[in-house]
Amino acid sequence: MDQPHSETALSVSVEPEGLLVAGDADDVATYLRKLRFNAVETVEVVGVDAQTVTGAAALATGLAAIGAQHGTFVRIRPADVELLRKFKVIPGESGFNRMTVTDVAGRFRGQMQWQPAQLAGTKALSLQMAVATIALQTAIAETTAAIERVEGTVDQVLNLAKATTIGDVIGHHRSLTRIVRTLDETGTLPAVDWDSVAHLGPTIETVVERLRAHINKTIDGFDRTKPVQDRAKYLTRAVSDNRLGETLELLVLAQDSMYQWQRLRIERVRETEFANLELVIATARRILAEQLDSDSELLLKARAELASYAAIKPLELLRWLSTTQLKRDVVQLRCDLDSFATARRAEVLGWHDHEDPTVRDALAELGTRVKSFGDSAKVLGSRGLDAGATGLDILGRSAQRVAAHRRREAKPDTDNTESPWSK
Repeated sequence: MDQPHSETALSVSVEPEGLLVAGDADDVATYLRKLRFNAVETVEVVGVDAQTVTGAAALATGLAAIGAQHGTFVRIRPADVELLRKFKVIPGESGFNRMTVTDVAGRFRGQMQWQPAQLAGTKALSLQMAVATIALQTAIAETTAAIERVEGTVDQVLNLAKATTIGDVIGHHRSLTRIVRTLDETGTLPAVDWDSVAHLGPTIETVVERLRAHINKTIDGFDRTKPVQDRAKYLTRAVSDNRLGETLELLVLAQDSMYQWQRLRIERVRETEFANLELVIATARRILAEQLDSDSELLLKARAELASYAAIKPLELLRWLSTTQLKRDVVQLRCDLDSFATARRAEVLGWHDHEDPTVRDALAELGTRVKSFGDSAKVLGSRGLDAGATGLDILGRSAQRVAAHRRREAKPDTDNTESPWSK
């Protein structure tokens, strides 16, 4: 006789930052597979269970508040969220929801029926804290490449951004990373650790805004109406002198520091000023949303300007030195923008969903990420040389035709001229 299956509950908290899926480990894994089947852009960000806390002590607290042993936080591209809601793969409304699973053989088949669930008091706040903490932790995909790129140029970039009083940006990031790691591993934030970085919050916000302002000012200088030689010179200054690529990397690094500081602030308030915790969590989530909006606008603006700025008009092909230089710097900046987009998880956040298709087409002509910048510059340079040689060849042939015509006009008529030797 078949044994009846025990009922288990799958819980999903739907938030602007992503989904917190909690419940039995097998149920969560099966649900994630269904998410991926229906929305290929689904990205699993972090998972924890009762025995092993991976990267987020607050997530364990959030799971405990809803009586779950296992949980996973996922981000889904906005367009996919709407599709999944339509077919009831995820709950239709934001908030905390449960679905009862009763049949192992048929679980998650057909449309899912979600029931809103109410969490009161500290349980609801613990869940909000868990979501905010993970969202802050995973907002930046990777900082190692950014650190390697900007080391040795930080002072120059800060000087260009008029942020020379900010201090040691890389040092601050390392200190915050070390303290956050201790918090994740131990679940505690020593007072001495918080006191050593408490003053950094406003400083980091200032450097973020000044770096973004410097990037926007440089991009605003892209004037597509100017001749190719002027465009090439400006882009070279933007890449080499204004350190546009390094500024983008430093912006990523500073933002990661900002998010880590907010995580520590939330934990500090939880321990010492619990009455203010809800307000602090809301503030951190608002900062996160504002930064994402600003970065999305910056990236799409930069890509659009670059696409039009890089367009070479037919007559400009004759200036092959300028076109080669322009293409070389365009490839470099394209790679820098791609790196920034990857660090900010642009694809899963859907930043490119509403981009003008002509922008994507124009940038696609520049190629995707190349093996090395030197290889791409070499390829584009040879194309520029070929174009220049073609133009020079056309001019050469024209000059030859003109010279031949003039020689024919100057040559005496041999048919009507008597030879001196005939006499």
